[in-house]
Amino acid sequence: MRWHGLLGVFAFVALALFAWGQQASEPPKDEPPQFVTVFSVEVEQGQEQAFIERFQKRARLIDKAKGYKGMFVLQHTRDANKFLVVTLWRDESSFRAWVNSDEFRKAHAEGGVPTKAMQLDTYRIVAR
Repeated sequence: MRWHGLLGVFAFVALALFAWGQQASEPPKDEPPQFVTVFSVEVEQGQEQAFIERFQKRARLIDKAKGYKGMFVLQHTRDANKFLVVTLWRDESSFRAWVNSDEFRKAHAEGGVPTKAMQLDTYRIVAR
């Protein structure tokens, strides 16, 4: 990912953290997230809507994971087949517990849409 792309990710995460603290329609979370995952996905041309629908119709098993704070699915503004899936966590151990859980395996059992590239990056929040 290029530096300008990383700056966009960091700007988004900062905005997400601000919005997380400002949402009046949901009860406040117990503490702000300290760990962020950014999963970049490039789907095959023509599979964009299928990818979006997969997240819209997901089983929401992650929502009950201990330490889970939220998720955003972003679609690139120029390259519609590029996405970022950003998840916010209380800490890294909460994310690792989710990845090693039966619920994670169930949530990912169906498979996904055809992809060209995928990459997972993880970040610790070090300043606000």
